[in-house]
Amino acid sequence: MAIHEPLVFLSCGGTIEKIYLPEAGRLGFDRSRVADWAKRCRITAPWRAETVMLIDSLEMVDRDRQHLAQKIAQVPESKLVVLHGTDTMAESARTTMLHRKEHQTIVFTGAMIPASLGQSDALFNFGFACAAVQFLPSGTYIAMNGKIFPADRVQKNTAAGRFEEQPEKPA
Repeated sequence: MAIHEPLVFLSCGGTIEKIYLPEAGRLGFDRSRVADWAKRCRITAPWRAETVMLIDSLEMVDRDRQHLAQKIAQVPESKLVVLHGTDTMAESARTTMLHRKEHQTIVFTGAMIPASLGQSDALFNFGFACAAVQFLPSGTYIAMNGKIFPADRVQKNTAAGRFEEQPEKPA
């Protein structure tokens, strides 16, 4: 599959982007590292990265989700990977699916452990999302830990530390 337009990486922060801030004595943000990861992972498809916001998803409010949805609606490219915190990722994915352009494929991903720490799932999830966005039909998805979920049928199982398909509601 030939790609003529770049993959677009939109960073919202979340655990995946957190680093240890020694002056504050906690995990937080100083800048997005998505471009660094794309180089480190040797992504050969054309790409560009943009920081939308750098916040923990637990701090995200509806205004932030609307800002992300508006940003996605303004992006002319069709293949987008959104890096997002896992706690409210499903909610943001559902919000943006209502505003995306018909031709867009949007894949949300994140990490349970920051990329800056050992034993992280971040780079695997990032690479997996980069592959998934190139092959999935248009729509909005979450790609985490080797599984892909439609945005309107996914939930985070906090106790198990993973995403799962949401049970269908009885008619």
